[in-house]
Order: sequence, then C-alpha cells, then structure tokens
Amino acid sequence: MTFGTLVLLVLLASFLIVCFDWTASLRERHMVEQGFQRLLEQYQENIVPQADWDVAVEKLDHEFDPKFADDNFGIQLFTFYGFTHTFFVDGQGKVLYASVRGEQADKKTFRPFAATVAELLKPIRKAETARPPITPDPDTQGTVTRPIQSHAMVRIHDTVYILIATLVQPDLGLVLPKGQSAPVAITAMPIDRAMLQTFASRYLVDDLQVVDAGTTAIGMTHLLLHSPSGKEIAALAWTPRRPGILLLEQLLLPMLGALVLLALAGWVLVRRSGVIVDELIMNEKQAKHLAYHDQLTHVPNRTMLFERLPEMLNAVGQDFAMLAVLCVDLDRFKEVNDTLGHEAGDLLLKALADRLRATCETAPEALVARLGGDEFVLVCPVQNEQEAKELAERCLGLIMKPMTCDYGQIDVGCSIGVALIGEGQADPSVVLRHADMALYEAKAEGKGQVRFFEPAMAEAMRMRRTLEDSLRVSLRTDDFRMVYQPQVDVDGNVAAVEALLRWNHPELGEISPAVFIPLAEETGLIMAIGEFVMRKVFEETAQWHHIRVAINVSAVQMRTPGFATQVMQLAARAGIKPSRYEIELTETALLGDGPATNENFDVLRKLGFSIVLDDFGTGYSSLSLLHRFRVDKIKIDHSFVAGLTSSGEVNALVGAIVKLARSFDLGVIAEGVETDEQRHHLTLVGCTEFQGFLTGRPMPASDIASLFAPSGTLLRQA
Repeated sequence: MTFGTLVLLVLLASFLIVCFDWTASLRERHMVEQGFQRLLEQYQENIVPQADWDVAVEKLDHEFDPKFADDNFGIQLFTFYGFTHTFFVDGQGKVLYASVRGEQADKKTFRPFAATVAELLKPIRKAETARPPITPDPDTQGTVTRPIQSHAMVRIHDTVYILIATLVQPDLGLVLPKGQSAPVAITAMPIDRAMLQTFASRYLVDDLQVVDAGTTAIGMTHLLLHSPSGKEIAALAWTPRRPGILLLEQLLLPMLGALVLLALAGWVLVRRSGVIVDELIMNEKQAKHLAYHDQLTHVPNRTMLFERLPEMLNAVGQDFAMLAVLCVDLDRFKEVNDTLGHEAGDLLLKALADRLRATCETAPEALVARLGGDEFVLVCPVQNEQEAKELAERCLGLIMKPMTCDYGQIDVGCSIGVALIGEGQADPSVVLRHADMALYEAKAEGKGQVRFFEPAMAEAMRMRRTLEDSLRVSLRTDDFRMVYQPQVDVDGNVAAVEALLRWNHPELGEISPAVFIPLAEETGLIMAIGEFVMRKVFEETAQWHHIRVAINVSAVQMRTPGFATQVMQLAARAGIKPSRYEIELTETALLGDGPATNENFDVLRKLGFSIVLDDFGTGYSSLSLLHRFRVDKIKIDHSFVAGLTSSGEVNALVGAIVKLARSFDLGVIAEGVETDEQRHHLTLVGCTEFQGFLTGRPMPASDIASLFAPSGTLLRQA
C-alpha cells in the first residue's frame, strides 16, 4: 500500500512537472513571438519619418539626389538604428542608390536581395495604385498619407536580414509625387549578436541565437523564420526555462528518503507549485511592464502612450467633454546635468514625474508618459478650456518649485504646450504635434510659460521649416552677402568698420539677421554660416591695411570645440593680420564659461584678435565677465543710446559704463547713434567712438574704398 502510494505520488509529480514545463515554454514562446513582431514594427516606424516627407519626394522622386539619400537614409539609418544596407529602386525596379554601413557602395551589392525585394514591391505598388489622391488637409494640418511598407526575412550566406520596403511619399502634401511608381527605400537590418542580446535582455530569454531551419537541438525552443514564399530560412532558438525540472531536482532526494516524509513531500510539492506559478506570472508581468514603462521614472513610455491615446481620443464626447494634452519640458535641464552630474539629472526627472502624477490625482483616467530626455506628456480629461488652463497653471506652479536633494536646492524652469481636443479630432500624431508646437512657442517666449495651440502656430512652423530649407540652399548659392558699417572717432575719422551679414531671399526678399541667426543656431547651421562670414570678410578686407574690422561671433560658435582653430586656418589661408580684426561677442557667448569657450577665447587672444563685448549692460553679469575674461573694448547697447535724450537715469548709467571701462583700461564704442544730440551726450560722458546711421550706413565692400584717401589715410565720414 505504501509502495503504491509512493509510485502514485511519483507519477503525479512527473505529470505536474511536465505540465509546468509545457505551460512555461508555451508562455515564453508566445512572448518571444509577440516581442519579435513588435521589434519589426518599431524598425518600420523608424523609417517612416525619413520616407514620408515632402522634402524626400522632391529630392528622391522629382530628381534623385544621391547626397540627400546619403545624409538622410544611408548614413542616418546606419548610425542611429543599425540598418547596414540601404537601397533605392525606381518604378521599373532599377537600383538608383546603394549604401553599405553608412557609405555609398556599388549597386551590385543589391543583387543578393533582388529576388526578395521583387516580392516586397508587389504589395507596395498595389497599395500605391489604390492610394486616394493626395491633398493637404487644412483642418487637421497633419499628415495626408499613411505609410506604405512591407517586410520579409531573407538569408544571405550565413546572415539573416530583416528586409523592409518603404514607399517615398509626402507628409504634408506640399510636394506631390511625380507620378505613379515612386522610388522605394529598401533597408536591411542583420539579425546579429548585438540585436539578439538586446532582445534577450528585454524579454528575459536565455541563450537566444539564430540556427539553420530544421536544426533540432535537445532542450531548445524554436521560432521559425520564413521568406516571402513561405520557405523556412532559419529559426530563433533559445533555452526555455524549466521550473518543473528545477523542482524535481529539489524534491527527488526527499521523495526517496523515507515513507514517513510522504506527507511533508506532498506539502512541499503543492507549496513549490504555487511559487512557480507565481514566478511565471511575475515574469510575464515584469516583461510587459518593461515594454510599456520608462525604467528611470516608472511612468508609461512612448509605446504605451500611443496605445492609450487613441482610446482616450475616441472617448471624447462620450465619457468626457474634452481632452487636454500637455507637453512638458524642463528649461535648464542640460545645465543641471553639466554642472551637478547625471545622477542629479535623474533625480530631477523622477521628481518631475512624481509632480505630474500628483497634479492629476483626482483624475483616474489621466495618463503621464515620458517621451524621452526631459520631455513628458500629460493627457487628462477636462470639461472646458478654463479647466484645461487651470490644470496647466497648476502643473507649471508645482514643477517650478525648487527641489531639495543631496546636491542642494535645484531651481529648474519649465515650459508647457497644450493641445485641447474636442469631439472628432482623433489623430494621435496630429494631437501630439500640435502640443509640441505650442511647447515650442512657450519656450520661444522666454520659457516658464504655458501656451495653447493655435492654428497660426502650424503656419509659423511651416514657415520656419521653409526658412530652414532656404538657409541650407543659400549656403550653396550667392544669396548671402557682407556689408560694412563705419565706426568713427570724435574727430569724425573712420576708425573701423563692422562686418554685417545680409540675406536676400529669392522669394521673401531681405530677411533680418534677428530672424535667421537664431534659427541657424537652433538647427546647427550657424557653424557653416559663421565659416562663410569669416572667409568672406577675410577675402574682402585683406588689403585694408589701415582700418580695423569687427566680426560678430555667435555664442554657439564659441561653445563649439575647435572653432578658434577653424578661424586660424581661414586667417592663414587669406593672409590677413589678426591684429587688425575684432571679434564681437555678446555676454551670452561667455556666460557658459565651459572648457570649449575658455579654450576658443584664449586661442583667439593669442592669435592677436581683439575682443569686444557687444550689447554691454543688457545682461546680468557684465561686471563678473570683465573680471573673468580679458576683453579689449565694450560696446554700449543701442537701447541705452536711444534713451539718452529723454532719461537722466540713462545718461547716468551710460556715464557709469564709460567710467567702468576706463577703470579696466578698456575702449568704449556706442552703437545705434542716429542724432547729433545723442553723439553730443556720449562725448560729454567720455565716449570716443560711435557707430550708427548718423556716422554711416552699412555699405558693400566696394563702397568702403571711397572712404580712403589716395595716400592711404582715412577720410572723415561724419
């Protein structure tokens, strides 16, 4: 009887072990299948912004531009996402472009992929033919096309690639395809060791590898990979977790130890079974949580946001009246990282997430998500616009409060953009784009602001993008030119000129530097524009041996490592003497006081350039800058000059600035001098150099020559 009970118990244990292992393996295989499918979707999503783009239609469909394909597909997709191969094929399947590992390659590299690509192009062309006419939508002002893509697996020699075909088409509809059969971008991502390690760590899979189709390794689970024709080309194989076997190893000796322990062994079996089931459930929950939440702040990530947002938008008008979508961005987060370290930055991000959650504690339907970096999104139901304003102001006030931590008290500003959604507006990408546009306007207005989306913002953003594209084009054309404004001394002699950049847009006409210089700084074009200015000024003024030339330099240029070296190379190539040139810097250019700024400043001084502190007095640390940096001259801002004749306080302030400069043994020049009365006041307080419309307007280099006497001395200008 006892022996029969033992046998029955052993059989029951074996059955439970097999069931546990089978259940665990089934769950794990299902998780790997879903995860791999999600990985394919993410790779396709990464390509959409590059291919669904009006500029891409112009550069790739109207007239194929290999340089554009290189910068925006070959190099970018390899550098940021790891796509090792990029091709473009036209409507006849002809290869237009080939790139391997970010470098242009022979088009013959396309041959191994040709057969599979031919299968991928069939659904692409079918969907392109069935696509409705492309017209911009003035109501949503969003994308007017949906991505047209197809993907497949292909094996080339011993490597399996994920092959994705994406049709090039417009996003806003401002540029339309040349006709049917537009170019198709073909991208290939190898399933290599790095990809497998990343995938395995995300979904907690052991020994993940690619094996040949038909390989049967004992103890391994397989997920077959098929070509478009259905042929098995390879398989993903991994070692499944077997909690039942582990359980057997723990319980085998006690089961065989003695009959008196049968009851205890049965209890242990039941107990351990419950633990294993709990572990399986926890592993599944953990994997799902990691896939949908930010690991630092533990709030939902972009993936969950794009899953939940459509549901919440569809509920507008049914479950609640309106939906407020807030884009929240810290204003000085980079300064915290640079000065206190990334640990302090992480603490700040966690505090921001906690404060956003606290803002909407009374709204269980609200969603807080982190998009990336220091940008968060809060989606919350509201009854009307006033409630949305109160929510945004409450968020701003709570986030702006200083945070006290181990690094001391951290004060960080915040900007918020709000898109208020009513019934019928259910496109998540458009909604987030509107909130982001409002955020951009909030930061542009001085930060620490709340702005609601307005239709005019979309037009302004479109204009900004047009200007950005025009800036890139103008760098290759003759749209930029230099003019020079005289600077005179108290006797009216021209002592120097300031070089000023002008941009004559072929369609919009003359565009102010106050408009395009900040845009160039934001888009990274300021370095190319600055190089053009330096080269042009050196070329045009190389023979002006008896006059100084002032050149404006951006704060971004001063903070860029190697800027001074670039200036040195341009000066040597032009054969100029740096001692005849002045570098004009604003206080903003020196406030960062970082290693690159200090190095560039020291190198420029050692080369012989004079340093002029422009717009003096408009910042908040002018005196400290004079202590930290050895400048040669300060320029009194035109805002002070304009108030000389109407304000005694301004007169006193300008006099104090001149005395301060003299105490530091610095030169002084006033800009914006437009009347004799202003010049007279400046002379009385000790200013000896002037610049403005009174003393001379900006003029081309050819006109500056008229200011020279035949002997080479300078003529009076005023």
